[in-house]
Amino acid sequence: MGEILSRRRFAQLLSAAGGAVAAGFDPRTRSWVALAGAQGQPFQDVPKLDGSLLLDEPARKAVAVDSGNLFHRVPAAVLRPGSAQDIVKMVRYANQHAIKVVMRGQAHARWGQTMAAGGIVIDSSSMIAIQPPSADGMDVQPGATTGAVVQAGLAKDLIPPVLPNCMSLSIGGFLSAGGMGDTSHQHGAFVDNVTELDVVTGDGRLVTCSASRESELFSMVLAGMGQCGIVVRARLRLVPAATHAVLQHLTYRHHQAFLEDQTRMAADGRFDDQGTVVSRGADGSWSFAMRVGKFFSGAVEPNLGPLIAGLRFDSAAPPVRMTLQEYHYRDEAMTAAASAGGRAVMPSPHVAMWIPASAASEFVSTLLSTPAHLVGYDRYSFVPINTRRFTRPLFKVPVEEHAFKFWIFRRAAVGDQKTLDAILASDRELLAKMTAVGGKRYNPYSMVITPREWEEHFGPEVWRRFSAAKKKYDPKHVLSPEPAMF
Repeated sequence: MGEILSRRRFAQLLSAAGGAVAAGFDPRTRSWVALAGAQGQPFQDVPKLDGSLLLDEPARKAVAVDSGNLFHRVPAAVLRPGSAQDIVKMVRYANQHAIKVVMRGQAHARWGQTMAAGGIVIDSSSMIAIQPPSADGMDVQPGATTGAVVQAGLAKDLIPPVLPNCMSLSIGGFLSAGGMGDTSHQHGAFVDNVTELDVVTGDGRLVTCSASRESELFSMVLAGMGQCGIVVRARLRLVPAATHAVLQHLTYRHHQAFLEDQTRMAADGRFDDQGTVVSRGADGSWSFAMRVGKFFSGAVEPNLGPLIAGLRFDSAAPPVRMTLQEYHYRDEAMTAAASAGGRAVMPSPHVAMWIPASAASEFVSTLLSTPAHLVGYDRYSFVPINTRRFTRPLFKVPVEEHAFKFWIFRRAAVGDQKTLDAILASDRELLAKMTAVGGKRYNPYSMVITPREWEEHFGPEVWRRFSAAKKKYDPKHVLSPEPAMF
């Protein structure tokens, strides 16, 4: 217990201090060590593996940071599994030797959740197999990317109902997080569209689970941040894929009309695609751009005119037609340009939350009019959701039927500790305001918070189930230590 508490306390202190660079944890001495001194521990009696267990310093340092660039935690080893049985064997080994284990995909986490200081990081990039899709679904290994899933599905004119607008996410990571997309107002979260899993539990068992088989494990793994098991196969639900999409951008000057129109459209489901971006002009004024779209097949393009009639936008761009593949990859050039421009290495303490629709207008007003909340501003996104579409217990949404996903993107220059401290203080204040009005966090973008705050987030009944599942499936607490949930 002392190790868990010291690690948790260390994470909390880092968050409060503004994300100073962390060191590694040496399980042999039960102490934190400087990065320069974090050497791979000798692993005795390692079972025979189909893949490889890497102990060299370059391999360990390569997985010691994530996309948030806030924490640097060096593991003792990196497992590149050649099979699901490799993960079973190493999780059992971790139980025997009191070593922490975490799965890492593309490391899109922001708050160190894919790290295990002094432990074992499982690199899922060696598990990328995708079985041919069919009407029954698509079986996918956790390291496969969302882009690879799109390519495989479109080859058979099938597609998952919900996908992110980033094609480089790993399926395992997206499942662990819960997953949102620009069709979530109609189809819920990514985890609402999964029908079966193969999971390695924290006590080292390989279990197949679904809504009708080992149902509690199934429920406590989806959006569970890796607390009860490691996904080694997922069966994704598929729907017939359209061939094209037509998108149109509507621009608003006033956020009240913008929010009301978004809520109205999400409620009646008139559009297949719905996204937003909020930008600030050189004169300090704000504009609110809403993207709406329909999917279709064949030569006849849907007429968006009747669908946008009566909305209170100030200007509308001409509709743009594209193939469905172009639709899914439309943001890749922007992502590549951001990485090439150096933003990929900047500390980026993004946060995401769900705000009840009744509180959204006041929350936006506070956000955009408070100088402290504009420090490190990159962009904001406010997207409506129908909370009834979200059915998985660990993907928490407000109790109101309609809510807004607030995604707040912020960055600080490398070495600019003052700006980073200010961003973190603002993030904490916004999350507190969100909680006060009945909002919910998006688990992987929730900052580093205490077990008591996690309990408040999940609510007493779900927390009871989650805690019981943790005790049952990961009794020695070897899995995914860094969310500090338990």
